[in-house]
Amino acid sequence: MADVTGTTATTGTRYAFNSGGRVSEDKTNLKNEDFLQLLIKQLQNQDPSSPMDSNAIMQQTATLSSTQTMQKMIEVQQEQFALQMRTSASGFVGQTVTYTDAAGASQSGVVTAASFAKGTPVLAIGGAAVNLDAVSGITKPATSTSTTTSASS
Repeated sequence: MADVTGTTATTGTRYAFNSGGRVSEDKTNLKNEDFLQLLIKQLQNQDPSSPMDSNAIMQQTATLSSTQTMQKMIEVQQEQFALQMRTSASGFVGQTVTYTDAAGASQSGVVTAASFAKGTPVLAIGGAAVNLDAVSGITKPATSTSTTTSASS
């Protein structure tokens, strides 16, 4: 099986499939279309006296398929983790938390709001904006107890 090189039309990135079916350069940018174009070029330019092994084709397509599946699983796990962080941050509202401030000192206060605009949720504690990952502890809010006294006459 001959080595085949190709260049993507959209990015201009150069790829090379060697006889082992491996990409020798940037592996992170190989797309479905790029793989198929390389496979077609490989088939078109193969030596007629030594045609490409069908097992090698199957191995290459199976590798592409499993890589795509793993990428989708990683995306789903990242989305699940982000949702868990948002859920956790929401649960802190109204709670007293201990956190480490920018100076490295331990602080505490009641969480009044949670923001999800950036990657890590941010909690509003007093006048401070605290990343969720800076929280080191949580306690139940103090409950006020009211006592009723009855006057006996």
